[in-house]
Amino acid sequence: MPVAGGRLAWPDFARGVSIVLVVLLHLFLLHYIYFFYGSEGSEAVTAVVDFSAPLRMPLFFLVSGYLATRAVQRPWAADARPRVWTPAYLFGLWLVLNLLVDLGRERWGTGGVVEPLPFLAGNLVWPQTVLWYLYALVLFYVVTRLTHRIPASVVVGVGVLLSVIGTTWFEGLGESLLRCFVFYVLAARAPELVDWIVAHSRIGPLLAAALSYTALTLLYVLTSIDFGIYLLAGVAGVVLGIQLAVRVGGHRMAAPLRYLGRHTLAIFLVHPFVFIVANDVFVQHPELAEGIRDRPWLVAAYPWVLLAATLALCVGTEALAKRIGLGFLFALPKTWARPVRGRG
Repeated sequence: MPVAGGRLAWPDFARGVSIVLVVLLHLFLLHYIYFFYGSEGSEAVTAVVDFSAPLRMPLFFLVSGYLATRAVQRPWAADARPRVWTPAYLFGLWLVLNLLVDLGRERWGTGGVVEPLPFLAGNLVWPQTVLWYLYALVLFYVVTRLTHRIPASVVVGVGVLLSVIGTTWFEGLGESLLRCFVFYVLAARAPELVDWIVAHSRIGPLLAAALSYTALTLLYVLTSIDFGIYLLAGVAGVVLGIQLAVRVGGHRMAAPLRYLGRHTLAIFLVHPFVFIVANDVFVQHPELAEGIRDRPWLVAAYPWVLLAATLALCVGTEALAKRIGLGFLFALPKTWARPVRGRG
C-alpha cells in the first residue's frame, strides 16, 4: 500500500482530486459563467464541470466516511473534537466572516442588500453557501454514529433510497445532502468494500470503472433521465477514483494533489472569496473581461490559470495565518472543547 509521509497516500490523493474539482465547479458557477459562458473557447471547462458532477462530492464524502470508520464505533467524547466541534466552530466562524464581507460589499456598492439576522439564522438552519459541506460532515457523522447499532445493510439501503429520492424530488442543499450521505455511510459502515477495491486495483477494473462512469455520466448529462442514474454514476466514479488514487497517489509527481488533500478545509473556506474579488474587478473594469472574450485562447486558458492561482492562494493563506497567530481561523483553538479519552 503506497504510503507518503507516514500516511496512506490514496485518501489524500483522492481528496486532492475532489477539492480541485469542487473549486473548479465554484469557479464556474460563481464567476466564469457570468462573463465567459458560451464564448468561443469555453467549451472545455464546461465539459469538465459537467462530466465530473457524479465524482467530486461522492468521492470526497466516501473518503471522509472511510476515515471515520473507527470514530463511529468509539464513545462520543473520544472523537467529538475533530468530528463535531471543529467543523461546527469553523462553520459558525466563517459564516460570520461571509456576512462581514457581504456587508462590506454592500457598503462599497459592489454587492446587494444583506439582512444580518435572517442571513445568520437562515444559514444556521439550512446553509446556502459553500459552507454546507461542514454542515454535512457534522450531520453525516452524527447520523452514522447514532445508527451504528443498526445493521449496515439497512442504513446503507436507506441511504440509497434517499439518494434516489434526493436526485428526483429535491433541489439545492436537500438534494446535495441526500445524494452524498450514502457514500459517507457506506464507507463508514462497510469499509471492507473500500478495502476490497483498494486491494484489487488493476488495469482491468480501472478500465471497466472508467467506461461505466463515462457511459452513465453521459446518460445523466445528455438526457433528462435522472432516476438513480446519478447514484450509479457516482458508484462508478468513486471506484474509478479509488483505483486511480491507489495506482498513482503514492508517486512523487502526485505530491501536490496529496498536499491539497491534506488542506481541504482551508481551500473550502477561502476559495469563494477569490471569485468574489474577481467578479468585482470585472464589474468595475468591464474592458478586462471584454479583452479576454475577444481571444478564444484566453477564454479557454483563463479558468485553469485562475484555478491554480486560487488553490495556491488558499493554502498560502492558511500557512500565513498560522505563522502570524491567526491559526484559529482554520482550526478549533486547543483550549476549546478538549477531548475526553474514551475506552475502545
